[in-house]
Amino acid sequence: MCHKHGSRAEAIAESGALRPSLVTMEGMPETPPTDFIPILAFKWMRDSVRSRGLLASIVYLGGQAWELARDSMPDRRRSRFGDIDYDCDFGVDTTWARLPVSVRLREVFTERLYQPTVPDEFSEIMQYLATVDFTDYTFIDLGSGKGRALLLAAMYPFYEIVGIEVQQELHRIAEQNIANFEIPGQQCRNVWSRCLDAREYEFPPTPIVLYLFNPFPDYVMKQVIANLEKSIRENPRPVQVIYNAPWEKQVLEQANFLEPYAETSQYILYKAFDPTRPRVVT
Repeated sequence: MCHKHGSRAEAIAESGALRPSLVTMEGMPETPPTDFIPILAFKWMRDSVRSRGLLASIVYLGGQAWELARDSMPDRRRSRFGDIDYDCDFGVDTTWARLPVSVRLREVFTERLYQPTVPDEFSEIMQYLATVDFTDYTFIDLGSGKGRALLLAAMYPFYEIVGIEVQQELHRIAEQNIANFEIPGQQCRNVWSRCLDAREYEFPPTPIVLYLFNPFPDYVMKQVIANLEKSIRENPRPVQVIYNAPWEKQVLEQANFLEPYAETSQYILYKAFDPTRPRVVT
């Protein structure tokens, strides 16, 4: 519950009013949802068995069944509210609380739990990009969930901000959050969310800041990074990659067009090079 700022958040929730301060996908053709559970389960089994083998895939499912059972316990349910102060302050719903069971079940087959970006951490990361002129850049969050990082990025003067989320329920919440979000200091209003498998997303021809908050297992990340390399080959341009909670960093380490330039225990920042030109190693 929001106590300090609860009246504003509750008023928005009860009225259903949307402030069209940021651009959403309304009126644009929507990609058919790809998060139907049987389809996700089939794709996961195919990719998991190919990547880790049948036995390891079965072990993973057993572990997830145990975690689902634990999620029903009161202490685990309370912990999902996390940093709810952000939601109370801005009248949005971005914590990992209040997730339907269907979303949690889909998380089993995407192999990633929804978790919102911490605002202070995002601000710290963005300080590394202080010399970048964002006005020409598209900020892209793959695996954008309820859209917390999109709202945080809206405080910077990006040309456009795009969220890609495979789970339809989370995507719809993100759209609601985008419409509800309007605060002093907001610098980008061209913000939208799209329901799509990140492997099917085509990167725009603009310069890019790509944000990845531990969104995929390695076999998905490999395809996403391969798509990014292909896009840069076809249209060389500046690309920055922010990898928060870099569990699958070996995938990016193997991409010879990416070079890390800042690293902490929590995140790594990369710059992309034109893959058509040989790297000069000094």
